[in-house]
Amino acid sequence: MSKSQTTNGHQEPAPFNIAIIGSGLVGLPIALGLIHRNIPVTIYEQTHALKEIGAGIGISGSGKACLNFLDPKLAETLETVANKSPTGYQCIDGFSQEDVRLRPKDKLFDMVYDTPGGGSYLCHRAQLLAAMIDLVSPDRLKLGKRVDTITRGEDNEKMVIKFCDGTSAEADGVIGCDGIKSRVRQIIAGIDNPASYPRYAHESAYRCLVDMDEAFPVLGHLAKRQILFAGHGAHIMAYPVADFKYLNVAAFVRDSGDWPHDQKHTVSANKDDIVDSFSRFGPYVRDLVKLLPDELNRWGTFDTLDHPLSSFTNGRITLAGDAAHGTTPHLGYGAGMGIEDATVLIAVLEQAAMVLKKGDRGISKEDALVHAFETYDSVHRERAQWLVRISRRQGELVKWEVPEIGGDWDGIYKDMDERIPPLLLFDWEGMIRQATDEFTRRIHS
Repeated sequence: MSKSQTTNGHQEPAPFNIAIIGSGLVGLPIALGLIHRNIPVTIYEQTHALKEIGAGIGISGSGKACLNFLDPKLAETLETVANKSPTGYQCIDGFSQEDVRLRPKDKLFDMVYDTPGGGSYLCHRAQLLAAMIDLVSPDRLKLGKRVDTITRGEDNEKMVIKFCDGTSAEADGVIGCDGIKSRVRQIIAGIDNPASYPRYAHESAYRCLVDMDEAFPVLGHLAKRQILFAGHGAHIMAYPVADFKYLNVAAFVRDSGDWPHDQKHTVSANKDDIVDSFSRFGPYVRDLVKLLPDELNRWGTFDTLDHPLSSFTNGRITLAGDAAHGTTPHLGYGAGMGIEDATVLIAVLEQAAMVLKKGDRGISKEDALVHAFETYDSVHRERAQWLVRISRRQGELVKWEVPEIGGDWDGIYKDMDERIPPLLLFDWEGMIRQATDEFTRRIHS
C-alpha cells in the first residue's frame, strides 16, 4: 500500500496514536506494524520483567507472509530462530506395544497428514519473543502497567487508561492483546458478561523441553521429527526446537472435573501425575514421559468457545489474539490467528491514517478509528471464532473421543482434511482487500 510522504521523502506521522495492552506474540507484531508505518504507539505490559514460558510454537507459511506485510524485519526474525518443518501431523498409535524405533523409516507413522501451504516454522517461544522485543525501541515499552479502567477523557478527545499502580496514560485508540485472562475484554464486554471470561476446556497440559541427547535414545529417528502420539483420553505432541538441541514436549490429558484454581491457569505438578495418566500407553511413550522433570507445571487449557464475544470492538477499544478468541493449542494456530488479527488491524489503521491526512469528507479522528476497528471485527471475528471451535474438535479427535471415529486413522484423516486446508490455505491478501474495501465503504456511507 502507498504511504503518505513529506516532500523530503520522510513519511508523515499519523494523526493519531495507539496504546497496545500486552507485549506478547500478538501485541509486538501489531506495534512493529504501526511503527513501520510511522503510526505512534506505546506498549503497556503488566509484568515488571519480560520473560516467556519456554515452550514451542509454530508459524505457518501464510503467518510468515503476514509478518512480512507487518514489517519485513519480523519475517527475517522468524527465519533466524525457527526450524522449517515440511510435514504436518505425523501420528503414531500411542497404545502400540511394539518398539517403534525398529520400524523402517518409510513406515514410521500410522498416519501422516501433510499440511498444505509448505509446513510450519517451529521455534522456541521465548527465543521468538526476545528477538521481536529487540526490534522495539525501549522508550515505546512501559512495564509494570496492569490495566484497571479505560474510559473517555473529559473532553472525549482521548481514551484514558488507568493502571493499578495509580498512573494513567492517554491514547486515541486502544488494542487489548493481554491474553486469555484479558482485563480489556472485561472492559469491552462488561464484568457481568460470561463472554468476559474464558472457560476450562477440561484438559490439562504439561509442557517442557527435553534435551535431545536424552530424547534420541528413547525415540530414535522420531526425536528429529514432528510427531503426535494419539491414545484414549490423552496425547503427546513433540517436535525439535532450538536447532534440534531440544525436543519440545506437550502432553495433554483429559480431565472431566472442574479446574480447581480460581485465578491461576498454571499450577505446580509433579511427574508422578503425568506418569499415571500415560500408564496404559506403549513403552516408548512411557519412557518419553519419564524424561520429563520431576517438578513441572500443569496448564489448564482454557478457551472462549462456550461464551464467544458478540464483538471484539467497543468504540475505540478492540481486542486481538487470545484476548479476543482464546483457543486450545491443538491446531498450533493460536499465534497465527493473532498474527492475522494484526494484519487486518494494520491494514485498516493505515487506511484510517491516510484518510485523516487527506482531510476527506471531514472525517473525525474518532470516526476513522471506530470505522477501522468495526471493519476489523466484521472481517475477521467469524474466522477467529471458527478456529476456537475446530481446535477443540482436534483435541477430541486425537484423544479418540469422537464416537463415530474413535481411533480409526482413515476417519481421523478425513475429519482433519475438512478443517485444516481452509485454515492454512488462507488468502490473507484477499482478507486485506476485503478489509480496506469495507473500510472505504464505511467512510463514504
